[in-house]
Amino acid sequence: METKITHKFDLRETFTLFTFLKVTQTFREMKAGEILQIKGDDPKIRKEIFKVLHTMNYAVIETKEDGDYYCICLKKEN
Repeated sequence: METKITHKFDLRETFTLFTFLKVTQTFREMKAGEILQIKGDDPKIRKEIFKVLHTMNYAVIETKEDGDYYCICLKKEN
């Protein structure tokens, strides 16, 4: 079964505080069942994303490591 990604952010080599805030705002505005894909290359940013999202209901539906970057897919739940 293929996962339908509804929102994508590629933070590789282009991370700024604004993009981080945009990721969290987008997740807050998503409807239950929608999927957010985040690609990045900084492990610190990956930890920060999970720190910010810890109060929200989500499921990690996929994680991949590909050389120097990672890809995370999060499904928003009720």
